[in-house]
Amino acid sequence: MIDWTKQHCGVHQAPFDVTLELMPDLAEILSTFPEDPRNFTWDVKVHMLMPNQYPCVPNWHCDNVPRVDGTQDFSKVRKDLPMYLWISSPPCTEFEDGSFVVPLTWNRFTQLDKHRGSMAEEHGWRGFIRATHVDILPPKGRDYLRRHAQVYLDTENFKW
Repeated sequence: MIDWTKQHCGVHQAPFDVTLELMPDLAEILSTFPEDPRNFTWDVKVHMLMPNQYPCVPNWHCDNVPRVDGTQDFSKVRKDLPMYLWISSPPCTEFEDGSFVVPLTWNRFTQLDKHRGSMAEEHGWRGFIRATHVDILPPKGRDYLRRHAQVYLDTENFKW
């Protein structure tokens, strides 16, 4: 079991080997990934949870949809390619169909699956891992270490 309080903030758009190099404690979790992990770009966030706050986007949205002039261009979506989400504990991401991400499990979804974050109910720490197929989002090719991951939002003051 990973002690998320001892991890740095995470990685941003990193290839698999760099993810393991920067966060070696993830090796056991990543060894359970259902596909070849080298075919994915990795985002890891370590969230310090605050009651009544959202550690993520609280409104309905889709991940990694290309933007043109600030607007999502759904004609560029690759619905044939997967993304995966893994979280260590609640709060759990909710999908538009009413299902929720199951903690400690790889949850498969696509760029078209609308979802939203849930509010934290208590203080704690959570690991969040998203793997995006490289043909949707290639690694960014530079500094992969995440510098800041704390996001505290509420649905009344946040717009996506």
